[in-house]
Amino acid sequence: MHDDTGTAGDGAGAGARWSVGVLASGVENLERLDAGTAPSVGAAWAAATAAMMAALQVWGRREFWLSVAGAPVMMIPGLTVDGRVDVDDARAGLEELAARNVYP
Repeated sequence: MHDDTGTAGDGAGAGARWSVGVLASGVENLERLDAGTAPSVGAAWAAATAAMMAALQVWGRREFWLSVAGAPVMMIPGLTVDGRVDVDDARAGLEELAARNVYP
């Protein structure tokens, strides 16, 4: 899940790498759930956020690790008052991180 540069290829505009993984109960290593290369850092954040939202539906409240253009993120989603995973809060948090990491 570690990516030193966060970019793909040697040329300008080659893209930004992203990945999403989960630390499942009872294991020591991350399980990679999804990964790819997007045309820009903003697109990489969008793809990682979408993959994270899908992962929350499958895995529930677990420890997730994301890497977006070299920026590592660890997330353990919160719960709503009804005890469900707070997907909206997780999405808002990732969107805020993306806004702080994407420069015009």
